[in-house]
Amino acid sequence: MKIGIFGGTFNPVHFGHLRAAEELAQNFLDKVIFIPTNITSNKKMPGIDPEKRMEMLNIAIKNNKKFEASDIEIKRGGLSYSYDTIIQLKKIYPSDELYFIAGVDAYSDVKNWKNGAEIFDKINFIVVNRSGMKSDSKNLVKLTGFLPDNLKERIKLEYSQNRLVTPKNKYIYFLKITRLDISSTAIRNNFKNNISNLFLLPNEVINYIINNKLY
Repeated sequence: MKIGIFGGTFNPVHFGHLRAAEELAQNFLDKVIFIPTNITSNKKMPGIDPEKRMEMLNIAIKNNKKFEASDIEIKRGGLSYSYDTIIQLKKIYPSDELYFIAGVDAYSDVKNWKNGAEIFDKINFIVVNRSGMKSDSKNLVKLTGFLPDNLKERIKLEYSQNRLVTPKNKYIYFLKITRLDISSTAIRNNFKNNISNLFLLPNEVINYIINNKLY
């Protein structure tokens, strides 16, 4: 089974997240697991309990059989690092193909991730072009440039498959998805300023936020 690992703050989850996961599940993956962070080291977030972000996720994905949410990072506690989550998930799903889903902006900073060079020995990647980049050969070369220095010289480019291949035979795919210009920050500001968020995130999530006075 091909399983996508979709991590993030999901503060709150919105249709940009859900549409990206839907297209990957329809065209490439058998399942997508959403994993909300506990504490993210590089983001300043409003004081929303991670359990409430998890609950919003469960509400948003409850009717999609290919989606599930995991509280693995919340239960682990402390700062959330992708490397630690990947190691843990490989033990849970030893026979499945795991694909770490990342936007271009996040992927471009992979050199600064915890054990960034080692991650590419452990798991496949799907880089999605939410920032508007086209899925073409020039951008495969650009993706190579973001890799840790000790890895980029040993990467193979497979243009026909739109992917990079690591020395440990792990893949880094660059896949095009529908770009929805929606941000959690803008949604939180809308709530703060009493501006409608209709059609930006599921109605049940909107009601949960209002009922719990989250933002």
